[in-house]
Amino acid sequence: MRRIADTTTVLLLTVFTSLIMAAAVGVAQPNNSEQVVFSGTGFGTFDGTPTPVGFWIWCEAESENPYAGECAGSMYFYALRITKHVIDAEEPGIVENADESYTMHVASTDGSVDCFLTNEEPTRNGPRNTVDVECGAPAGSGTSTRAVVKVTGPGD
Repeated sequence: MRRIADTTTVLLLTVFTSLIMAAAVGVAQPNNSEQVVFSGTGFGTFDGTPTPVGFWIWCEAESENPYAGECAGSMYFYALRITKHVIDAEEPGIVENADESYTMHVASTDGSVDCFLTNEEPTRNGPRNTVDVECGAPAGSGTSTRAVVKVTGPGD
């Protein structure tokens, strides 16, 4: 008789826990956020100087919280000796394009970096994505063909 009571207790606890978890997931889903990360290194010409360029930038693309459209990260231009923290340059800092690619517009607070970064193809896992970098400051363009582009959340 005790074995049946123990089995019943375990079953009831399992059902109860499952219901609580299902309710929590159901409540959390409307608040999910789509987040996009571009990370890579490449090469380009900026301010007339050929140079390696690198970036790691996170943006919250879609969300119902106050961070929607916000971006933060860093960029460097090796030969120019520029390494800067960047944030979204305008609202929103990221836009999803018709072909499921994304364009980020980021800038440093001192104005020495102001760039648009766009992935060419829909995102794929691993360092196999192409990201084009077009900058007004330092003026020029470059490309990373080994970038990681990661999209998580509702849009992935």
